[in-house]
Amino acid sequence: MQAKSSQLDQFWTAVKADPSRNLPLLRKELENPANSAFFFYDGSKLLLALSTDRSDQTLALHAIAKADLHGIQSADYVRTVQALGSKGLDTREAAFRILAFPDFKAFIPQHSLTLGQDYSLICMLFPMDETLFVADLATRLATEPEVRTQKSLLLALWYAVTPAANSAVKAFADNQGKPAEATAYAKSLLDRTTRLGSPSPSSAQSLREERRKVMRRPISDEALIEFDQLTAKLIAKR
Repeated sequence: MQAKSSQLDQFWTAVKADPSRNLPLLRKELENPANSAFFFYDGSKLLLALSTDRSDQTLALHAIAKADLHGIQSADYVRTVQALGSKGLDTREAAFRILAFPDFKAFIPQHSLTLGQDYSLICMLFPMDETLFVADLATRLATEPEVRTQKSLLLALWYAVTPAANSAVKAFADNQGKPAEATAYAKSLLDRTTRLGSPSPSSAQSLREERRKVMRRPISDEALIEFDQLTAKLIAKR
């Protein structure tokens, strides 16, 4: 990364100097699988800096998912993907990328907030409608061997508060072939479900929409607290 930094700085300057000529070339390179993992991230950030076209945002999001997470700032990755999700784009591919990194952490300095793999995943997924990703979470959970990642998937499923998500958590909790630490965690989530919740005059649909709006705001501890409060109200509706 250090060896390429000055070259990439020159690349950014050159592309910015003549976007009309160079943006089509940048798009072509982001679609080229032969390029490096670091280029996919850096090139995507450049594309996002120069274009607000929906097609370019989609291309950048797809390319970002190919990044080597050891070579970039994790907080920038999470915030970039979350911001694109807030615009209505499908973030599943990029969000699920972090599941290969159980130790993944993102530090948000403005709020002195450290997100582990679990809440980083949640921040990138929950700007979207839960029905778009619950099946993917459940499918990944069924085959995931890493306990920390299993727990991240379980927490995301618990927050979804849908019948399919709840069934996936319960099935995992009852599976004696899974690691004891992870099944105990699943059982604790099911127990938490029975204890949380407060009456709300709002409908379940309006609570879900309000949760999505909260998760589309810039990542903060305040937003996550509101997310928890709305989840409790949503649980009480079941």
